[in-house]
Amino acid sequence: MFGRNGTCYIVMPRHVAGPFPRVTVSTAAPVESATATVISPFWPGIDLALGVARGGIGNRCQSELEALAETRETSSAHQADLLRLNQTGEISREQLQVADRTYLTFTGTLADPEAAIGQGTSGAFAFVDGQPAGMAVSSDDTQRATFIRSGEIFIHIRRYLDEQGGAFAAPSDASVTEPVDDADTDALPLRVLESSVRPVNPMFAPENMTGPGQFVFAQQALMQVAVGFDAITPTSRLVIRSNPGPGQTSPKTVLLTWSLEGEGAGFRSWLRGEMAADGVFDTGKVAQRNLRRLQVIVLDTWGSGDVVIDEITAY
Repeated sequence: MFGRNGTCYIVMPRHVAGPFPRVTVSTAAPVESATATVISPFWPGIDLALGVARGGIGNRCQSELEALAETRETSSAHQADLLRLNQTGEISREQLQVADRTYLTFTGTLADPEAAIGQGTSGAFAFVDGQPAGMAVSSDDTQRATFIRSGEIFIHIRRYLDEQGGAFAAPSDASVTEPVDDADTDALPLRVLESSVRPVNPMFAPENMTGPGQFVFAQQALMQVAVGFDAITPTSRLVIRSNPGPGQTSPKTVLLTWSLEGEGAGFRSWLRGEMAADGVFDTGKVAQRNLRRLQVIVLDTWGSGDVVIDEITAY
């Protein structure tokens, strides 16, 4: 797992998630668990998916995507260590002999003839001197497994997050229920005050951001909306959600400013961040501040097309 602009991402084989739109992920000891939304944007021939994790593991997401980039050592090593995690959060380490390296994969064979590649190894990484070298995706023998090279994982995930992150659409299966955020019951009475952009259609008005429906608007140089409260209100978290359809996109870089004034004078900077690839921008719980008015400025988007904001919620 790696962090990027405030979001925790999980790398996994596509078949590990299977048809399910969400998976449960857990860390090494001390064990912390969270739910991850699964994104499978890659072509069928590559067993690769990405998860966006939310919940208690954010502070454990210390690595960076660039750690997956291949080095001379990882691309030419003949030995590696296979790290696997059990249910109690304990890590086991087995030595691998690396062979049959191709453009996309390599084969890792266990050096210990008494050890075995067991069920559940898919998704485990092989490391060379602490550097990721590949991710296990399949096995045709108890002694060996096929690994996607980490450099290939890096190339495809970086390209997706840089260019196409906003194209992700949430699962439409009606049988899938959205996990309820415990904080939803504590949502503050936020209302839309004004917008610098007009909706593409009155049905998609800015007011939809604090009620049912979507706010949909065309891209332009200045894209900002102001929301606020009837009185100065202590606020410690803001969540923005976007679920674009075909030909639409999500905000990408978002700047938040705030003011104590009802008319919006004296704005001060709060924070700047990036909406995650699953269409959620979440400040997390930050130091509480008293504010009357909050300005959301969309600096750029994930792609072309009209911009969609489903919901803005303050806590």
